[in-house]
Amino acid sequence: MMHRRLLLACAAGMLGFAGAAAAQSTDPSFRLNNRSNQTIMEVYVSSSQDQNWGRDLLGANVLPPGQTFVVRLPDGQCTNDIRIVIEGGRSIERMQVNTCNLTDINYP
Repeated sequence: MMHRRLLLACAAGMLGFAGAAAAQSTDPSFRLNNRSNQTIMEVYVSSSQDQNWGRDLLGANVLPPGQTFVVRLPDGQCTNDIRIVIEGGRSIERMQVNTCNLTDINYP
């Protein structure tokens, strides 16, 4: 399994967060919106308590520019780490994101 890497300071601002919910919810699912001109090749989301990224949520698919992918997570798993890999292999990571407090994550 792929082990987590330290978050680079320059990557911290690369994922934008939008549509914050009015109140805390227990639903951690969200929409990942690819607003870039690059294809997202892989998406990993895991509980911040887990030391491994787990499986690529896109599987055999990719997320082309302008498209949206709904990330479904177990109810109550609010604090998550997110890793996306774009074409060319560059990855962007955000750690300890409370996904119960948002509905959308925008890249970039």
